[in-house]
Amino acid sequence: MKPTQFTLSSSAALLSMSLILGCGDKTAQPPAQQSGAASEFDHGHSHDGEADHGHPHEGDGGHSHGAGPHDGTLADWGGGKYHVEFTVNHDKKEATVYILGSDEKTPEPIMAESLLLTINEPQLQTDLLPVPLDGESDGKSSRFVGTHDSLATVMEYEGIISAEVDGTPYAGNFKEELHDHASHGHSHGADDALVWEGEPKEHAGLVIKLGHHGTHLHAGEEVEPAVSITRDGEPVSDAKVFNALVSGDGQTVLVEEIATVYEPTTDEEPAHYSQGAFAIPEDPTNVVIRFRIVAADADEVTFDVPLSVE
Repeated sequence: MKPTQFTLSSSAALLSMSLILGCGDKTAQPPAQQSGAASEFDHGHSHDGEADHGHPHEGDGGHSHGAGPHDGTLADWGGGKYHVEFTVNHDKKEATVYILGSDEKTPEPIMAESLLLTINEPQLQTDLLPVPLDGESDGKSSRFVGTHDSLATVMEYEGIISAEVDGTPYAGNFKEELHDHASHGHSHGADDALVWEGEPKEHAGLVIKLGHHGTHLHAGEEVEPAVSITRDGEPVSDAKVFNALVSGDGQTVLVEEIATVYEPTTDEEPAHYSQGAFAIPEDPTNVVIRFRIVAADADEVTFDVPLSVE
C-alpha cells in the first residue's frame, strides 16, 4: 500500500521514502588476511602493527559501555537484549562488529544480511557483512566485517550500528573515549532535553510527536531525532521507527535511514523512540529530518521536520 506522507511545516516538501535494511543469510567471505588465522581473528586482534583500534573506552552519555571481549567499544542493542562491540583496523581500513548477549561477552549469532555502520567524523556509512565465527551456521553470524577508505583515519570514532533482526530494528550509539565513565544508562545532558516540533500528528488512531534531543542545534554537531507514539493515551512500544537526514528540497539524502529503539518512560523523559544521532552538516541550509513510522494496524507514514540550526 502506498505510504501516506505529511509535512510538518509548509516549508518542507513531500519527500520519498528511504531504503530499509533487510534480513537474510548472505555471508561475506572473510578477507584474505584472515585465511588460516581464525584463532587470531576471533579474539579481535591484529598483529600487523598498531593499527587495530578497538579501545576499551566507555562512551559519553551512557550509549557505550566500555571494553568488550575483543578490546572494543560496547554499545547497548535493544535495552540489554544484545550488545554490539566495535573494533577497527586502520591499516586494513576494516571495521569489525561483534554481536554479544546480555552479559556483554558471549557471542550471540543473528540472522541479518548486513549491519549499517555510520561514523560521524569522518562522515561515512558502510555495510558490514556477516563473517561467522567457527561453529556458527544456518545463516547466522555474531561477527560482521566491512571496509571503507575513511577507516584509515586514526581517531576516536563515534557513530551508530544498526540492523533489522527478525523484523525488529536495532540501533546502538557508540563513542570511543580516552576516559572511562561509570554510567551505563541512556541519559541526556542539560542541553539535550526532548524538544517536540510543531503540533502532534494524528494517524490511524495514533498520536505522534516529532522532534529531537537538544534545545540548541549547531552546524557540525549532532542531532538525535525523537518520536513519541501513543494510542488512547498509552505509549506504543512495538512500532518501527526509522530516521534519515535529507536536504530541504528532498533531492539529496545526507545520512541514510537508520532504525531507532524504543525507550520506556523514565523519571526524566516520556516513552519515545530514539538512539540514532546524525551529524548536522557544516552548511545546514534547509536540512530536514525524515521520520518513517510503521505501526501495527496502521498504514506506513512519513513525516518531514525542518531543523532550526544555529
